[in-house]
Amino acid sequence: MKKHRQPTREDLILWNEINRDLLDWLYTGISGKFQIKGHQTIRKWSEPNDKENILEIGCGHGHHLKFSIPKYKKYFGLDINFNFLKEFFSRNPGTPLFQGDAYRTPIKTGAIKTVISIYNLEHLKDLTNCLEEINRILSPDGEFLIALPSEGGFIYNLGRNLTSKPYMKKKYGIDYDAIVHYEHCNEYKDILFMLKQIFYIEKIKYIPFSIIPSYHFNPIICLKARKKNPMFL
Repeated sequence: MKKHRQPTREDLILWNEINRDLLDWLYTGISGKFQIKGHQTIRKWSEPNDKENILEIGCGHGHHLKFSIPKYKKYFGLDINFNFLKEFFSRNPGTPLFQGDAYRTPIKTGAIKTVISIYNLEHLKDLTNCLEEINRILSPDGEFLIALPSEGGFIYNLGRNLTSKPYMKKKYGIDYDAIVHYEHCNEYKDILFMLKQIFYIEKIKYIPFSIIPSYHFNPIICLKARKKNPMFL
């Protein structure tokens, strides 16, 4: 990804303060419907493995559980941000949650049947290590279910410029372009390339225009991936 201006220290402080507002706001309006559809797609794909352990990395405020029907039986969440986990637990009391990053988890090799990542991989500055760790903890027949924004795509960028960018500028006066490029350090095409180095991509669903299989014309993309071979890293 090409270089962009960096956010100021003041913008980063403000960003940390307004994350809750933005994360909830992103699920409103037309773009919010697309994001919810991504959650629903991942939930549908994960249903056959409901009786097995399901881990969500980067679980945030718990939006995935909000849009997951029926509810999971053996779900637990992982996030590096303790404040996110506190918010998650307040919305979903009793849910097993763990603080930590996805680069090095305390989970045993091959212990997880399904790993879920929703609107998270675009944020990871060391994506390769994360993918290798997921490959390690997945069982030989495990699945890696992913929902991504089409970062770098035409429609996604247009939608951001028409919705979240003016919203954030008007409400907070923040340099949203700088924040976005700081937070979204991986574009979709780069994430897909790195995924293919470690996993076999079994299925791709484009949202909402499945008849146009391009990340330029769909703001959300869901992927179902499996281990390339049964040997753990």
